[in-house]
Amino acid sequence: MQTFIRAKNTYSANSPVQKAMAKELCKMLSENDLSDFEAVFEFGCGVGVFSKALQECIKFKHYFLNDIYAFENPCKFDEFGIFDMNELKNHHFYTKKFDLIASNACMQWLKIDELLENLANMLNKNGILLFSTFGEKNFTQIKQSANLSLEYLTLEQIKQKLSKNFKIIKAKEELKELKFDHTLELFRHLKLSGVNALGDKFFISKAFLKNYEKEFQNTLTYHPLFFMCQI
Repeated sequence: MQTFIRAKNTYSANSPVQKAMAKELCKMLSENDLSDFEAVFEFGCGVGVFSKALQECIKFKHYFLNDIYAFENPCKFDEFGIFDMNELKNHHFYTKKFDLIASNACMQWLKIDELLENLANMLNKNGILLFSTFGEKNFTQIKQSANLSLEYLTLEQIKQKLSKNFKIIKAKEELKELKFDHTLELFRHLKLSGVNALGDKFFISKAFLKNYEKEFQNTLTYHPLFFMCQI
């Protein structure tokens, strides 16, 4: 989490994949003629990249935000709850009811089974859960070269978890490759976007950079997963 806090001022300019994911989530809503919601809850909002995109594509009366850190979010909201979504049941947001719960590029950090059950309890009848996360091929080059990775789930694994409480309207995945001129630029991108899976103590040596360039030609794979479900 500290990597996101340090990258709060550079995230927006260095997160093209997350921006594209935000647009895709909005597209999923519009394709299904879903644009009018009484109450909306967005978790893991960060600096508001998705908040801005979502608020431009829907109508709403009440909008609630969450993040673990008090990021400056430029969007309209009723309340910004600063808490860990793994502790959702302990926050008063848990007692509220929503018509749309949405999140972009956040779920991979959370305890998904418990969270999905809690979110299902927070949705009104016919309420929508809309979110993106990352799949098992995410940062595959980092995993191979540094042997470090989050425990990503597959599309099918998440669909199976969702099916316990939700009707799945849409589930899709993409592979996006970013290409960099130099290997150091690639790791700078990871640092400035705050999504560095390597951790603070990882030392990037010249030999490591040289090997990465030789083996992966300075490419980095993102594996976005998208889900829209109904209660």
